[in-house]
Amino acid sequence: MNPKSKSKIMPSPSLLALPVLTGVFLFSSLQTTKAQIPQTPPTVRVQTNILVPMRDGVHLAADLYLPNQTGPFPVLLTRTPYNKNRGSQTARRYAEQGYAVVVMDSRGIHASQGEWEPYVNEALDGYDTQQWIGHQEWCDGNIGMYGTSYPGFTQLLPAPYRSPYVKSLLPVAAQSDNFGSIWSTNGLYHLALGLSWGTRHEAIATGQTIPNPNWMEVMSHLPLQSAMDEIGIYSEFVANTIRHQAYDDFWRQMSIRDQYAEMDVPAYHVTGWYDDLISETLLNFTKMRELSQSKHSRRWQKLLIGPWGHGVRPSAQYGDADFGSEVEIDFEAIQMQWFDYHLKGIQNGLDRQAPIRIFVMGENVWRDEYEWPLARAVPRKMFLHSEGYANTRFGNGTLSNKQPGSQPPDRYTYDPNHPVPTYGGHGCCGAGTTPDGPLDQRSTEQRRDVLVYSSEPLEQDTEVTGTVWVKLFFSTDVTDTDFFVTLSDVFPNGKANLITEGALRTRFRHSLEEPTLLTPNQIYEVDIPMWETSNVFKEGHRIRLHVTSSNFPRFNRNLNSGKSLGEETLEDLRVAIHTIYHDREHTSTLTLPVIP
Repeated sequence: MNPKSKSKIMPSPSLLALPVLTGVFLFSSLQTTKAQIPQTPPTVRVQTNILVPMRDGVHLAADLYLPNQTGPFPVLLTRTPYNKNRGSQTARRYAEQGYAVVVMDSRGIHASQGEWEPYVNEALDGYDTQQWIGHQEWCDGNIGMYGTSYPGFTQLLPAPYRSPYVKSLLPVAAQSDNFGSIWSTNGLYHLALGLSWGTRHEAIATGQTIPNPNWMEVMSHLPLQSAMDEIGIYSEFVANTIRHQAYDDFWRQMSIRDQYAEMDVPAYHVTGWYDDLISETLLNFTKMRELSQSKHSRRWQKLLIGPWGHGVRPSAQYGDADFGSEVEIDFEAIQMQWFDYHLKGIQNGLDRQAPIRIFVMGENVWRDEYEWPLARAVPRKMFLHSEGYANTRFGNGTLSNKQPGSQPPDRYTYDPNHPVPTYGGHGCCGAGTTPDGPLDQRSTEQRRDVLVYSSEPLEQDTEVTGTVWVKLFFSTDVTDTDFFVTLSDVFPNGKANLITEGALRTRFRHSLEEPTLLTPNQIYEVDIPMWETSNVFKEGHRIRLHVTSSNFPRFNRNLNSGKSLGEETLEDLRVAIHTIYHDREHTSTLTLPVIP
C-alpha cells in the first residue's frame, strides 16, 4: 500500500481546508534559481528558507537537505527555536545517509514568520509541517523526528494529532509539561532558566540586543514580577510563567500529560541521570508504552539513560565523578540504527535489543532492562536520627535501619537573604549560574542551615535504582516554605558526590491546582520524591541525606510570606525557623529502591 494513501485519523475540517495539501501549490514553493542554491558537497543538495504555509496563513522557514541521488526519500525533521542554520552539519550527515532532512525555525523566531510564543503553537505547527512534507515529491511517505530539549518537545506536542506520515520519534531530554519541570518543578519556579532563557529568546525574536546583565543581581531582584526591568527585555510569556504559580490552563495549553492515549508512534526516549527532564522523559516513556493506541507503538517505546545532564554528553569525567571509559557511546550511530529500522525497513538487529538501556553509576557499566520501574527493586527504609544537632556535616545526624525512639528534633533557620547556592544536581540553562551534575557537596554541608544525616560505612555494595523518596515530619513558624533534599555518595576520603535530589514547595503539598498554606507551629507530614537515579554505593562508602530550604538561583527564593511569588517584596521576607522531627511518633525516613 502507498504510505501516502494511509489515514489513521480524520483531520479536523480546518485541516481539510488547508491550502498546503494541494500538490501543485506545495511543489511550487520549492522552485528556486541556481544562484540561490549555496555551493555544497556533491553528495548533498540544499535549498534554504523554503516558506512552509500553516493553516492560519503564517509561513515558517525551513532548509531542505536532499541526497544527490534519485528520490523519493524517507525524511528526518527537526523544528527548533535555536536557529535552523545551526543544524546544518548534522542535517548534511543525515542526508549523506540517504535521508531528506528538513530543519525548520519555530514560529516567530529567526527566519520564520508569526509571533514568537514559546511552546504554544508547536503542536499544530508541527502537525501542519508533517502533512506538508508528506505531500512533497521528495518524501516517500515516511517521516522521523529528532532533536534535543525544546526540539525534543516539538516532536511530542504534535503526536496526539497522529500524522499518518510520522513513523518514529527520537526525543532527547523532552518534557511532558512545563509545570513539572523546565519552567517549574511542581510550583518551584525555575528562576535562572526563566529569566535568562526567556528574555534572550524574546530579544532574538524581536530583533533586540541579546541581554547580558549581571544575572545574579537580576535574579535577586524583588519583586520578581519586575525583574525583567533590570534586564531591559520584556517577555509576556515569562511574565505569565510568574503570574500562573499554580497548575492551570496556561500550563495545560502546552502539556501532553493527558494526551498519551491519543498517540500512536514509536519513540526512542533519551535522557541522563542529571537531566532536569529525567522524570518527564520517564513519564513520556512509561505512559506511551502503556497507553499508545496500537500494539506496534506500545512495543516500540525505547529508553536510554546515561550519566550526563541535559543533552547527550557521554564523558568519563563529569563534575566530580569519574564514570570510566565504558560510558562512551556513538550516539549518532544509535540514532541511525533507529531511523534505518523504522523508516527504511532495514533489519539491523534493533528488534533483538532490550527496550531499556541504563548506565549504572558507581559500577560504571551499561545494563539492559525490560521494565521501568524495576520490579525487583526492594524498598529499604533508612530512618533519620540525631541528638538534636544534625546541622552541618560535623553534626550528629545519622541514617540507619533502626527505628527511632525518643530523641530531640533538629532545628535550623532559613533566611531568604542568605540562600544556599545552587551547586550540582539537575540544573539547566541558567546563564552559567547553576552548575550541574555530581558535584561534591561538602561546601554546602558546612552551613548551619543544612541538616546532614549519614549512614555508617556500608558493609557491601548497595545498588539503588529507581525513585528515592523522603518522608519528613516538620513544623515551622511561617505559612509557606520550601524543602530541598539531596542524596550523596560519600567516599572514604570524605568526598560527597551528589547522586539525586528532590524539592517541595509546601503550599503544593496536597494539590498543584489549589495551593494550601501552613498553620504555623503545626506538625505536618510530607513526601518528597527525588529525581530517578541508578547508583552503586560501594563497600566502605556512606549514604548521606541533607535537608535545607533553598537552592538559589536555580529556584526562586521562597520568602516564607505565603504571598504570590511574583508579588513578594523585601518587606514581605520572613526568616523561618524549621523543626524536623524523627522520633517514635514522627519517623522521618529516606526510602531507597535497592536492587538485591
